[in-house]
Amino acid sequence: MSSCNSIGFCLIVFMSLHTLAAEGKVYINGNNVTIVDDKPFFPLGLFTGRGPMSDGAIEVLDEIADSPFNTIMNYGINSGSIEQIRLYLDAVDERGLKIIYSLKDFYEGTPYYPGKVGHYKGAEEITRGVISEFKAHPAILAWYLNDELPRKYIPRLTERYRMVKRLDPSHPAWIVLYQVNELKSYLNTTDVMGADPYPIPHKSISMAGEWTQLARKAVGPKRAIWMVPQAHNTSIYRTDGAKYAGPGPTFDEMRCMAYQCLVNGANGLIFYSFFDLKRDPLGFESRWADVKKLGQEIKSLIPILLSTEEPLKVQLSSGERHIHFSTRRYDGRLYILAVNVSREEQDAEFIISEEVKEAKILFEDRSLSVEKYRLTDKFQPIAVHLYEMELPKP
Repeated sequence: MSSCNSIGFCLIVFMSLHTLAAEGKVYINGNNVTIVDDKPFFPLGLFTGRGPMSDGAIEVLDEIADSPFNTIMNYGINSGSIEQIRLYLDAVDERGLKIIYSLKDFYEGTPYYPGKVGHYKGAEEITRGVISEFKAHPAILAWYLNDELPRKYIPRLTERYRMVKRLDPSHPAWIVLYQVNELKSYLNTTDVMGADPYPIPHKSISMAGEWTQLARKAVGPKRAIWMVPQAHNTSIYRTDGAKYAGPGPTFDEMRCMAYQCLVNGANGLIFYSFFDLKRDPLGFESRWADVKKLGQEIKSLIPILLSTEEPLKVQLSSGERHIHFSTRRYDGRLYILAVNVSREEQDAEFIISEEVKEAKILFEDRSLSVEKYRLTDKFQPIAVHLYEMELPKP
């Protein structure tokens, strides 16, 4: 049994061990907030596809690093040698980005099963090898275990999740599903749930909020949700010969969908997808400009989105069918995030439990008086309004 020579020495040793243990650790706290290196983190990201051996892979990282986004989920990450993958992860980290590392193809019999990665062969050996090689890399945010695999895979998904958690308890697992009425069946296969509503152009835009609600209902209040809002034009995936079946989402539509996810319980947003913007019929530059503009707006709200302060009680007395909203309290202010999920004009009245005088509408050049605890406003089709109110000092 050893002893310390001095209290100061013991303290230094304890602090050093604590620092080593905390460095690189990612977990979801009791408020569903992602914690990276002991600091709150809001995953705001993009799906990408160019792997370590692809031409232009580093240029893609440069483009995303020069944007408001902080995270990527790269489908092609395993297309290279172990050393090439490591160099790519180094490049991710050097640019201040995080990566959700894809393990989703490591199931024999699935369409993109690689058979081997580096010198590792077979699904289990590949999984063990990749995690052991890269779990300590500072670029890793989470492991991506499932991309829409059906229920028949649940026994394998469950065992794979358990394996991943044994090999690396210091990073969460994430899955994304379109099978939103079956999400409860997948609860034992992941830490973080995700869903990918793509309603534009043929379905109701309210799908984004409805799917987030279903995800929240499935996982309950104490598990994180990272949603996948639509940024791409779905017509590029048509296989019936039609080259152009309709436009991708406009800026206003993307904004509406993103805020539907946020107000209904999303704790992170990973947009789909950067590589599809590159082949959008309307051209990459204009589409990427819109996505970055939205990303910058959401990035500016991250301190508010991450706040765990107890907000004031707010009720919606009119417009409740089509207006989705949530509240935050941060730095002495009350925030109401509200979105019209319909394509018709709506009137809304919010009743606030504490007296405030004025509401400033963020990203709009206007403010509204709050009279007798009531804030009333008009919402154009699919409009988003973000209200900021100074709270009375105690």
